[in-house]
Amino acid sequence: MQLRDQSRAAVAEKAREREQAEAAFARLPPGDLLLKYQASAMALLKTGVSLLAIEKSRRIGLTWALAAYAVLKAAAQRSSGGMNAWYMGYDQEMAREFIDVCAMWARAFGMAAEAVDEEVLDGDGEKVQAFRLRFASGFKIVALPSVPRALRGKQGLVIIDEAAFHRELAEVLKAAIALLMWGGQVVVVSTHNGISNPFNLLIDDIRTGKRKGAHLTITFNEAIEDGLYERVKLTNRHRGMTKEEWIADVRDTYGDNAGEELDCIPKQGSGSWLDPAALAACEHPDAGKPELYAGGLFYVGRDVARRRDLPVIHGFEEVGDVLWMRDRWLERGATFRAQDDAFDAIVRDRRLVAAWVDQTGMGEKVVEDLQLRYGTTRIVGQLLTGPSRLDLAIALKERVETCRIRLPPVPALRTDLRAIKQQGSVGGAIRIVDDGEVHADEFWASALACRAASNPYQPYDYRGVGRGGPRPGDRQSDQASRSRYGGRRGMH
Repeated sequence: MQLRDQSRAAVAEKAREREQAEAAFARLPPGDLLLKYQASAMALLKTGVSLLAIEKSRRIGLTWALAAYAVLKAAAQRSSGGMNAWYMGYDQEMAREFIDVCAMWARAFGMAAEAVDEEVLDGDGEKVQAFRLRFASGFKIVALPSVPRALRGKQGLVIIDEAAFHRELAEVLKAAIALLMWGGQVVVVSTHNGISNPFNLLIDDIRTGKRKGAHLTITFNEAIEDGLYERVKLTNRHRGMTKEEWIADVRDTYGDNAGEELDCIPKQGSGSWLDPAALAACEHPDAGKPELYAGGLFYVGRDVARRRDLPVIHGFEEVGDVLWMRDRWLERGATFRAQDDAFDAIVRDRRLVAAWVDQTGMGEKVVEDLQLRYGTTRIVGQLLTGPSRLDLAIALKERVETCRIRLPPVPALRTDLRAIKQQGSVGGAIRIVDDGEVHADEFWASALACRAASNPYQPYDYRGVGRGGPRPGDRQSDQASRSRYGGRRGMH
């Protein structure tokens, strides 16, 4: 299984953290491997509860505890409650990390296990690569990305990690819970991602008795009370900060999102407009490389700014039914002349079908000037207000959810695209808002380009007719053909 290139540094860092943790465990007295809240989750599972939903803070190491439980179940004999364990994160990196933690626990517990290898499963008609750890008991732990059909026909323990960020959580839950008729357990664990997310709705169903199961909440403060800081300090990841400094640093990191990320309080009617897992699936190392432009039809989105915000131009080549980002131009504080020069270069070198441009405020003159140069057919101005914002956001969302867009694996771009939230109103309508910290200029540039590409391209030409009218068999030469682009300009 290939990990995305941009994640290799993060994978190496995770490996170092596991090594530090394993070394720290060796110094702990027997019985102290798990903190109180981690042990409480395991104790609840040991009661035999069939469905457990855990809402948790980030950065508390609960997945490590679940990995320990998976090892104990898979290493046990059937007569002692042993069973296969199936882990599902929202991407392959989570799967790899989980199986590596399981291998660490197997060593810590002295369990006989084979080296980690790979297993190929069937998922939605396609083969899905999964990581596997097999035990002398005959059972195994399998970690795989979020593919609902991969769970069909399986039995045992199922752990769905960061469930609120799975692309098809409802289908994943349906497949997982279907396993319970054959015994086993399902653990659904996550931080929150909005009050209307299926994960939060599952918790509400359990709380109100609509669905049989158990529910557990672990906040950041509760984890601190149970010794989280001391455990972090033991692994030398506190960066020399005192307990109070470290807690303040963590909360400052999440800012206004601390309530949802650390205190288990889902935001009212909100969540990232673009699903993180779906967005990750659209990233490709070949995207964002201008030299890979192959001469296809081209669509541009331009977000106009001058001082406070970021001027952005995103250009996409249509390859089949997929938009591949080729051009990504942004430069804070760039003059309008510099912005226009960048735009003109794209028009000169690409087969531009349409460019949708932010017409809000200072964008009025920008759009007028561009339309004078390139015509009103190719240049379309958009006011980024009210229903127009929702229309544009939906165009990008549809591309991401159907994986018909390719974006470069750039952290800054990813953060910008996830900065847009959806917010419900009293009347039930959806409002699109930014998170208050990131203005999401790149989000709107991509959204404008996607909306431009949603209009079908219909080329046409004309044939000149002399005074005497056409003669039978006359044919206009290709050299003289014209299209809706106003001639051959910009079409190569």
